[in-house]
Amino acid sequence: MNTLPAAIWLDLLSKPYRFGARGPHEYDCVGLMLEIERRLGREIPPWGSRPRLLHAAKEQWERTDNPQPGDGILIHSTRPKWHIGVVTGGGYMIHAHQDIGYVVRERYNAFPWHNRIEGFYRWIGTMKAQS
Repeated sequence: MNTLPAAIWLDLLSKPYRFGARGPHEYDCVGLMLEIERRLGREIPPWGSRPRLLHAAKEQWERTDNPQPGDGILIHSTRPKWHIGVVTGGGYMIHAHQDIGYVVRERYNAFPWHNRIEGFYRWIGTMKAQS
């Protein structure tokens, strides 16, 4: 898969950002990532805090130097300390942008994100049974 199918993420664009929101009408970066991963059939347990998220990323996600659509991208930020997006392909990510105030799709390899990437992570946990 070279790009994440638009049917997975297109309806999420322009949804409002709200810290701690898990959807379906508002999202923060974690909530958006969890929603996209759920749509991909990945059974990711919810996290209650950002430190727990970072810990889970290190345990349940495998770092990769070859990001693929659906992989997570962990970004250094200022407030809060970490930010998360999901790779859609072709150098793009979708993420809930706190400063803009809604969900956007933009290049992760361009300003302002390119020099703040901590790493790309691939889920290695369980998948929901497909019916």
